[in-house]
Amino acid sequence: MIYIAAALTAEARPLITYFKLKRDNKIKKYQIFKNEEITLIITGTGMMQGAIGTTYVLSRLNIGEQDIFVNLGVCGAVRDIFQVGDIVLCSKITNNGNGKSFYPDMLFKHKFKEGTLESFFHTVDKSMDSEIKGELVDMEGAGIYEAASLFFSQHQINIIKIVSDHLDSRGITPNKVSQLVENAIFKIKEWLDERKNININDKEIFTLKEKEAINKVEKNLRLTESMHYEFIEFMKYHKLKNKSIEDIILKYYNIEIKDKREGKINFERIRKEIIKL
Repeated sequence: MIYIAAALTAEARPLITYFKLKRDNKIKKYQIFKNEEITLIITGTGMMQGAIGTTYVLSRLNIGEQDIFVNLGVCGAVRDIFQVGDIVLCSKITNNGNGKSFYPDMLFKHKFKEGTLESFFHTVDKSMDSEIKGELVDMEGAGIYEAASLFFSQHQINIIKIVSDHLDSRGITPNKVSQLVENAIFKIKEWLDERKNININDKEIFTLKEKEAINKVEKNLRLTESMHYEFIEFMKYHKLKNKSIEDIILKYYNIEIKDKREGKINFERIRKEIIKL
């Protein structure tokens, strides 16, 4: 199942039409629309609303290990490197209120731009430019991400934003929001179709020999515990996409690392290699 959280009805409407979603009246407090593959949640606007709505609905559903969660909505761009209509997969999400940041696993190949998102409890305009740390701004992403992380693993959660403006939302109408989402739907669906076919939680994916080789590379790179779990996910993804992990293993099997800093550099290099393949 693909779970999509949208804050606004205007963001949700094109998705409901495109995917032919039907209203689910079993949950009364929030608007839920679904078909056999997709469940769409309209959370309402704001960090707290996003978090509460996501938690309330997901706690009443049966979440599986292969399910995917997406927060899809519009955002403002701080810099001109992003144009109106750009689809951005967020690599870092920060809660402006408490400074807490989240880092989704960027395991899966995509054709979107990447950027950092900062979520505020209030609207943001150009007068606040110097205070903004993210490349993009919204009012829900961090709250929705933190709530979703109670039910999903990191690699299952995706924050996808569509640029609607450059910190000037005066001309942003519900119709314009819907049009931006409608224009992006096909590309997002393409990515979701590819993503959902990757079974990254298959625990029997590696042979005994491959497990031993992975363990050797991990020791060589001096990975931390959190990096260990990311590395295993990288390898699973690579094996499922390419049927083999030999190319990565051979490259790093006998590598000698002087310190943890050098290990992190090589770890990031592996991540980039895998995503490009």
